[in-house]
Amino acid sequence: MDNVEPGWRVLDIGSGNGVLSLPLCAIGCEVTALEPSIGMRNLLFAEAFARGMDRLKVDARTWEEVPLHAYRNLDLIMACNSLHLTEQGLAHSLNRIFKFNPRVVFLVSELYPGIEELPEHEDYTLRFNEYCETESSFAYHHIGEVLDHWTFKKGGKLSDPELRDITKTLAVQDDHLWIKDSSTVGMFWWESNKMRKRDGGMYGGACMESVWK
Repeated sequence: MDNVEPGWRVLDIGSGNGVLSLPLCAIGCEVTALEPSIGMRNLLFAEAFARGMDRLKVDARTWEEVPLHAYRNLDLIMACNSLHLTEQGLAHSLNRIFKFNPRVVFLVSELYPGIEELPEHEDYTLRFNEYCETESSFAYHHIGEVLDHWTFKKGGKLSDPELRDITKTLAVQDDHLWIKDSSTVGMFWWESNKMRKRDGGMYGGACMESVWK
């Protein structure tokens, strides 16, 4: 992640097992992992321990529970495949990130009906977006989460054949239900117009593909 610098203050919404949080922590960022799932937090703690990291901060609240003053004016707020699973949906949750006034917003999200209607914000400019097809697996705590996710993904009530197909693909592993799937993922990088002016175009002109290195 060549565009992220050591010392950046970072919030990772729905950090999971730390796939983004831990690499940024390793290069010297001050990272807070926001993860309400105790199962995912346990995986995060185990991975951090295995890597010998003790600088990572963990917040067990949901994104909806975090007050506006908690993480104001950070360098980076990011969310990887988490905002579309919030109670209020991706668009509302993304708008809420902008209200926290970070320098950079980085979003990775599975595409679903309505994703093309990402909100715009007058104080931010979308500098990079890319789409890719990827294999993906989903872990669920119970069958209700499975049905809620796939109802959301399909954009409406599941038919009986769809329910049967989903049930056939379920597997049990590590006390979770798993489904292997493929999906289109969108990646988006916004920069604060105010911060770019203040910092003399600190982020402007960079090749945003380096985010994925």
